[in-house]
Amino acid sequence: MYEMWAEHDPAISPPGVVWHVVAKDNATASLCGRFLEPSQRVMPALDGTPPDGTTPPASSPDRYCDPCLVTVREAMAESGR
Repeated sequence: MYEMWAEHDPAISPPGVVWHVVAKDNATASLCGRFLEPSQRVMPALDGTPPDGTTPPASSPDRYCDPCLVTVREAMAESGR
């Protein structure tokens, strides 16, 4: 089982939040291998405000970690065989 984890990523431009995938049984590292620091985790607001507290343009999509999603896709493909 997996869960999504959002954190601030200053490496992206403009700086914002990136969602990583973590296994529920080991929340110390994302599936891409990045160590996730619990103090850096961003929790989205229930009112729909973006997790980084900004008001992005309506066309601004959420950002997701591609390597994490590739790992999930590969795991799902393996389980379907």
